[in-house]
Amino acid sequence: MELYCSEPPACSEGPIAQEDPTLLADTRVLDNLLQLQPYTMPPQNYFKHIQKDIKPNMRKVVTRWMLELCEEHACEEQVFSVAVNFLDRFLCACVIQTTQLQLLGAVCLLLASKLRQCRPFSIELLSFYMVYEVSQEEIRRWELLLVSKLAWDLSPITACDFVDHLLRRVPRVNREPLVRKHATIFVMLAATELEFVHIEPSAVAVAAITAAVRGLYVSEWSNVLSTLAAAVNLDAHALLPVVDQIDLVVENESAILPPSVRNQQLQQSQPSTPTNKQQSTMPMEFFDGNETPKDLTDVVNGVLDV
Repeated sequence: MELYCSEPPACSEGPIAQEDPTLLADTRVLDNLLQLQPYTMPPQNYFKHIQKDIKPNMRKVVTRWMLELCEEHACEEQVFSVAVNFLDRFLCACVIQTTQLQLLGAVCLLLASKLRQCRPFSIELLSFYMVYEVSQEEIRRWELLLVSKLAWDLSPITACDFVDHLLRRVPRVNREPLVRKHATIFVMLAATELEFVHIEPSAVAVAAITAAVRGLYVSEWSNVLSTLAAAVNLDAHALLPVVDQIDLVVENESAILPPSVRNQQLQQSQPSTPTNKQQSTMPMEFFDGNETPKDLTDVVNGVLDV
């Protein structure tokens, strides 16, 4: 009888793996995440001590561009967070020019997608999104430079790693899928903001979950904050400013959206590829940092409407 694999490929649409309740319930996993998180955080403020041409607003532009690509191609949640971690750590170790920042962001996405999902970005696709101003060979050279500057330490601990583990500590909240969806989006939005770069990922995750709960269950958010803060050995009162900062980020994201988007009247567009791209691609210097990925706008508006 002919043998063949009847399972769908791992790179097909839809979830690749289900949650492992054993791992999520094991406190040792959370303890290991807490112990390891300091080792893959950016070690310094590279805007002050390393980079001369790169400015904070440029980081905002390139990370939003990276987030838009991840949303457009339905990447796994971890890809964007890991890519931003690579970007920040690289900028702590290597001086670059302004014209190289978008290339760095693309290479970070390439490497993160190879490590955290079964459908990695292709070099040709990333070159397309940079209007072919960067050759595929140059992208490959920068990928080698990236792993070299990161000392091949390619398993960072990000705030996304903590979300599911923390939600298990608050069973009633864990049963509400909107909480996880909002919290994950808030984590991604926080990654685009400079204020969160040097905040521990566990603290960002706690603040994101609390901000999501505060928008949905106003009377319970303080208890959730206390429970989650205790789980990661942090002071709940000290985390309140982080929660407020995330709320401010969400509010600002809504403020820059056009009225049609605010009213959730924007129609969903199909994912773009080099062959069916419907909108023109622009070099980074013309990229509008106020654009927000469509999936994110739906969540942001939904939170503010609650």
